[in-house]
Amino acid sequence: MRAKSLIITFFGDVVSQHGQSIWLGSVSEALEPLGVNDRLVRTSVFRLVKEGWLDVDRIGRRSFYGFTDYGSLEYQRAAKRIYAIDSDTWRGGWQVLFLIDVPERQREDLRRSLHWLGFRALASGAYARPGGDDNAIAGVLDEFNLENNVIVMDARDSALTHKKLLRDTVRDQWALEALAEDYTVLIGRYRGLRQALDKGKLPSNEEAFQARLLLIHDYRRILLRDTPLPEDLLPSRWPGTTARQLAASLYRELASPSIAFIREKLESQQGQLGNPIAAFNTRFEQV
Repeated sequence: MRAKSLIITFFGDVVSQHGQSIWLGSVSEALEPLGVNDRLVRTSVFRLVKEGWLDVDRIGRRSFYGFTDYGSLEYQRAAKRIYAIDSDTWRGGWQVLFLIDVPERQREDLRRSLHWLGFRALASGAYARPGGDDNAIAGVLDEFNLENNVIVMDARDSALTHKKLLRDTVRDQWALEALAEDYTVLIGRYRGLRQALDKGKLPSNEEAFQARLLLIHDYRRILLRDTPLPEDLLPSRWPGTTARQLAASLYRELASPSIAFIREKLESQQGQLGNPIAAFNTRFEQV
């Protein structure tokens, strides 16, 4: 695992739900059993501060870290994909974006944000996704101050478009074969845990926390490259559906003991971390 990526998962899945900031020593304590030692935690956190993901508040000799506005916004976009599930019924519409003179320094960050919204590049400077959400696009354009640099259009499949060509394009541009392999690996990795829980073999609070964090980290890494495509555009027996259901069932079951560990062992500026915010209870609720 890349330590920096795991730390982003930790702040998004845990810290953002329990008061927004955490003592650096608690980050090390939580991640060391997963192979991320204190030196690597400090190096990774320092880099995330330099990259604008985390901010620091120093009180005496202690440093407390939390998401910056940028980091929080980026993870909130991810969270909508990770924890909130079912999308509206697709009615054959597409949303298409054309980038006009977007500054080079903004292109990569914009591409990443558009990927989280489900867009893929079909040609140079042209992004598309099935369905549409004007509010989400408006938020991205406002964030990057690119309202005058992106043309937004709604489109529909034409009868002139060969269905096989459309399916093949979606398969290739959205890399469905590689995603299917990754989902299958994830299912195999966590199926044993699901079976153990079904047999009443309960983990300790710390083990539940570790399993929950690793589960979301592995799932998030796949979703970084996935898009919530309509069933009409997906292969039959799509493993992403099974993976989503497995992740949801495990997360719900691991939530209570993992929270007990978080409240007992991890510290913020106000002392021990408290109960999660109310929104935590809506995670995976529709699966």
